[in-house]
Amino acid sequence: MSVDYRERLRPVIRYLEQHYREPLDLAVLAERAVLSPYHFHRVYKAVTGETPAATVRRLRLENIARQLFYAANADITTLALEHGYASSQALAKAFRAHFGMTARDIRACRDFESWMQAMQNSKIGYLLHKNGHAAHAGNGDTAPVINPQEQAMTTDMQTTTLAPCTVAYIRVVGEYGKNYEPATNRLYQWAGAHGLADGECLFIYLDSPEITPADTATGNGIEKRHLPGGSYALIRRSVTDPAQYRVYWEEIMSAVIAAQLEIDDRPCFEQYHHYDAATGKADVSFCVAVVL
Repeated sequence: MSVDYRERLRPVIRYLEQHYREPLDLAVLAERAVLSPYHFHRVYKAVTGETPAATVRRLRLENIARQLFYAANADITTLALEHGYASSQALAKAFRAHFGMTARDIRACRDFESWMQAMQNSKIGYLLHKNGHAAHAGNGDTAPVINPQEQAMTTDMQTTTLAPCTVAYIRVVGEYGKNYEPATNRLYQWAGAHGLADGECLFIYLDSPEITPADTATGNGIEKRHLPGGSYALIRRSVTDPAQYRVYWEEIMSAVIAAQLEIDDRPCFEQYHHYDAATGKADVSFCVAVVL
């Protein structure tokens, strides 16, 4: 079934535009997009080019900038507290990091034209222009939009059907990309003792690494798990640097969205065809469960 993820996310973006002062609840956003919380964060970033938290942060700062221009007597501390910042100092730091300018620069604008020019010349204005985001003429807010040229970059995505299987695994919890080696070594020792040293290695993501707290507790024993088979979209890449893993996950998710494939709730995983422990180089397939 063909899925237009831009249309799926339209209610989410409209909701964020109206509720950006409120605490961010990813479960609520995922429900509005008719997506599982497991996949929502990656889908949103692949479609819009930014995370939900970045959208909320940007909308808050843009509204503050607008109020600083229109309301000359607006109190900065009050604005900070109303938009979720602990103090005016915290707001000032975020404001400069986002716009590359100060609240005083905004208040120095004499008319709407000079304010819009300041926004376009700011740090975020340049980035939004570069990435294809469009400003709404009436209020200066910028809604995230898809960049179809970026999404079309991956041309070698494949779809395949995998058979069900049983795996032995160790659950690893913590910051994405870290603390894998001790668990991997322990698992390979167990596999060797049971005559399974030649089996394939999978890294399965049972939680979204973008939203699961790094200190989530779990056991550390070797367990068995049944993996359902089914249809998967995948790209196969040679990994030479740990930083590439996140890049390739974003690439496969963007390719799935560009192809308008429906994502289901089975977990994503990395399938290791070869790994050189001495160099850290790996031949890896990045797999996303889809409905064909």
